[in-house]
Amino acid sequence: MILSYPSNFLFVHIEKAAGSSIQQALLPHAKAQPNNRLRRRLAWLGPLNRIGGLHRALQFGEHATAEEVKRCLPTEAYNSLFKFAFVRNPWDRLVSRYAHLLRSKDRKRHDFISGLQKFEDFLKWEMQRSSANQYSYVTDARGNQIVDFVGHYETLTEDFATVCARLKIQAELPHANVSDHRDYRTYYTPETRDFVAKQFRRDIEMFGYDFDGLKR
Repeated sequence: MILSYPSNFLFVHIEKAAGSSIQQALLPHAKAQPNNRLRRRLAWLGPLNRIGGLHRALQFGEHATAEEVKRCLPTEAYNSLFKFAFVRNPWDRLVSRYAHLLRSKDRKRHDFISGLQKFEDFLKWEMQRSSANQYSYVTDARGNQIVDFVGHYETLTEDFATVCARLKIQAELPHANVSDHRDYRTYYTPETRDFVAKQFRRDIEMFGYDFDGLKR
């Protein structure tokens, strides 16, 4: 994620939705402070960071949610930011993460994922992660969306152009953390397709997806 006061924006980085490419494109325009452990630990203070302008020294984890940021910032500071995120078809996103973990031998979960017998086993394991869904990155505890814009991986070029126009910058997207895999739909059986539909119902409804992609 990127929180930039000079450039007045908050980018919420959702895993496997082109976030690494977006971060690389935006960092030269962000004028953000160098990340360090002390600034990240300040986030543990929560609303106390609002006192005396302490929030301006904050750093957050790479995949912090909008709600985590909002609770640490004064209301006027949060509201003044242009806040945005990008999401991805849940069925496609799951396959992308699966392929990425299989390919990345340096990742701590690589050996575990490689040892699973079926993609279905990965799905069941993935459901246990709190960050498996996407809606929680951009909503508050009541389920209200608290970012200004949600772009889609499937329309990345157009939606990133919208972000750049809003920020009044020119930036090009690199290709970062690309996971090579066959068409995600071939990974699913009717049963696992329905399993994902049930588990990610909120993402699917909120962001306008069906199994084949964005609804038109």
